[in-house]
Amino acid sequence: MLQKFQPPLVMSRFNEIEMLPVARRKTWLVGPSGVPQMTAAQLRAGLSLFEQGLQTGVLARLEVDYDEVFDAASELSRKFGQTIPVKTADLLHVAMMGFGFDAFVTADKQQHDFAVRAGYPATFLPP
Repeated sequence: MLQKFQPPLVMSRFNEIEMLPVARRKTWLVGPSGVPQMTAAQLRAGLSLFEQGLQTGVLARLEVDYDEVFDAASELSRKFGQTIPVKTADLLHVAMMGFGFDAFVTADKQQHDFAVRAGYPATFLPP
């Protein structure tokens, strides 16, 4: 992502709370080879890089008024909820786009497709 987007890569607290548990889950989710998708050492290294990114400014958190984000998510639900199957977390992530983000980047295909349908520029990163 750093090759495609100029630092800082800005994220919300929603992004963080979504990414980090997924990474932790990969230490016990078994892949096709029968071993966990990520070792504990890889997780620790990734978490360390994440913290370093925040400290050095490569990563940054965008602070927003979360009441406004919830209002925007409600509006997205009102607008698209009867025609597009969308999860609550996806509504919240996409709603964040109205608060200072330039592009929506996700490894979740359904989330990506919803962002595009909602009219936001989105990049899909296959897992």
